[in-house]
Amino acid sequence: MERYAAVGIAVMLLLAGCVGGQGGTTASPTTGDAATTVGETTASSDDTASGDDAASSDGGSAVNFYVSDEKNAMSDFAHLNVTISKVGLKESGGNWTTHDVNDRTVDLTELTGANATRLGTFPVENRTYETVFVHVSEVNGTLTGGEQVRVKLPSEKLQIHQTFSVGPNQSVDYVFDISVFKAGKSGKYILKPVISESGTDKEIEDVDEKEDDEKEDNETVTDAEELNATFVGNVTRGENATVSVTRNGTAVANATVSVNGEIAGETAEDGTLTVVVPDRKELEVEIETEDESVELKRTFGEQSGQGNGN
Repeated sequence: MERYAAVGIAVMLLLAGCVGGQGGTTASPTTGDAATTVGETTASSDDTASGDDAASSDGGSAVNFYVSDEKNAMSDFAHLNVTISKVGLKESGGNWTTHDVNDRTVDLTELTGANATRLGTFPVENRTYETVFVHVSEVNGTLTGGEQVRVKLPSEKLQIHQTFSVGPNQSVDYVFDISVFKAGKSGKYILKPVISESGTDKEIEDVDEKEDDEKEDNETVTDAEELNATFVGNVTRGENATVSVTRNGTAVANATVSVNGEIAGETAEDGTLTVVVPDRKELEVEIETEDESVELKRTFGEQSGQGNGN
């Protein structure tokens, strides 16, 4: 009997060891759960997580991010330069995504009313967002009198708590309005976001597009060569004379030529037309195209030669 009792005790001890081993195995998922929880907390609270580290977007949704400003005390400033390092969005679920804008400096005095500048177009999730922030790294203000003035920034991160949604494959224009406020009679200024002028339903006059259009117009004017006209050879009263019309060295055909107010004809493919010079003291030849005109004038009795259009 003692022998059988000893065997029974040994079996019980062996079984207890097996149960203990199973308990050790279940401890590992507990550790794993704790690590996952920490990761979720970091993702929801760390507002510096980059857009690349966030969950990948659906590939088609985007936010066109603009900065504008409400007037308030802006009329006191000749320039108010604000340097923005990054912007971010917070989903209703708690996740932040941020986007670097490479320390973009904007002059808020140029962005009053509907005027706005686009900081970038950012791919985003098809989600609802509840908070938008702008990181400001530097502010430089110059009053209209030329005085440099310190503009207080309550924190490096300007936030607006405002809900908006981005649908599948939708591009949304969002305006983040920043303005400067005068602190009573202290002479101090404070930079703040303006929620009433921010959002996806605001009128936008893109100052960048205006500048591009003006640049193109200036380049067009610069590149366009003026119409040029000359007499070919000598010009004598009562004789024939040939007029040559060019633009940028190229012959201009079908230009209308008038002599002393009367139409004489149109230039040929080589840009020339032979006209009769009236037997008068003065000669005026006008050449016209659809968008430009030029004149040649001669007073006889002076030395003949070529003349350029005025």
